[in-house]
Amino acid sequence: MRPKLHRITLFLLLPLFLIFTSFPPSAHAAETALLDKYYPADIEGHWANDAIDNFVNANWLNGYADADGTILIKPNNNVTRAEFVTILVGAAGLTSSQSGKTFTDVKAGKWYADPIRIASSLGIVGGITNTEFGPDRPITRGEIAVMVVNAFSSSVKFDGQPKTFTDVPQYYAKPAIQKASQAGIVAGMTETEFKPFSRATRAQAVVMLERSLKLQQGNLPLEQDLIDLAVKADKEETQLMVDKKYAELERIFLKYYTGYQFAYSMSSLKEINEMAAGGGTLDIKVVKAPTFRVTERSDRLVVLDSVYGEVEMKISNGVNTYEETIKTDGQYLMKKMPDNSWKIYAILTKE
Repeated sequence: MRPKLHRITLFLLLPLFLIFTSFPPSAHAAETALLDKYYPADIEGHWANDAIDNFVNANWLNGYADADGTILIKPNNNVTRAEFVTILVGAAGLTSSQSGKTFTDVKAGKWYADPIRIASSLGIVGGITNTEFGPDRPITRGEIAVMVVNAFSSSVKFDGQPKTFTDVPQYYAKPAIQKASQAGIVAGMTETEFKPFSRATRAQAVVMLERSLKLQQGNLPLEQDLIDLAVKADKEETQLMVDKKYAELERIFLKYYTGYQFAYSMSSLKEINEMAAGGGTLDIKVVKAPTFRVTERSDRLVVLDSVYGEVEMKISNGVNTYEETIKTDGQYLMKKMPDNSWKIYAILTKE
């Protein structure tokens, strides 16, 4: 799993805060619990780890809490048709005011009712019969290919070389499987077999969706706008840290962050306030502001590299003092929000 970071002025200093101050272990329990959803216990080492972690960070995929509160994604479990459509609609930012198709097994008020309405009204999904959607039925790999091609037909170029699968018969999903393979959205279970009627796993579903999102080129954001956003977020948060105006940080978090990054920032702010209340002090000096450059860009997902930044920091508890200069290199992951703005949903260490 790629390690997740918060901005240097909050994340890397926190272990030192706890060394130089003495809070009871329960002081941060509530904030830690808020972050548990972003650290599922069963994806590290999984072949789809990075894609799953990305969707979890962006609030596009939720896990399950077991009896002791541990969050599990269950990546190898089947995914239902309702679950897949819900993830697809959320991640792709699909909206519609139309009523969509009427399915007798999709009751109003169900958690999946509105995503199915949206997807069906846009022609992305149909039912398993003329009147039934089959929300609890495990989705097949062929069905996912159809939905993905329908959802991204206007924003993804399906112009590569299609793969030849020996086990895909002449049936309604074959053209979609071929198109999805052209774009690299789907691959076979083997070199020659796609297994279109096999039940898709949660991991497979997320990977196919992430590939689709990264290929969208229909409405690209301007690179300079993205860089300007990252620069402002870094500058405004860092200046508040320099000025010790911790009470104003939540406003900055709400303005620039979402998903994992917002949750972690709020947890970190709680610890900083406790540090200050306990008599600890933090002094920060910006040696060099970071430079940002866009390294990946699609309609809804962006990756920026942050390089060359350095800060000097000094932590004291009145008795002991620690000083260090730290480089702030990392990756900023951004997503398009429902209001068409962009926000940072995770900051990762550079690999």
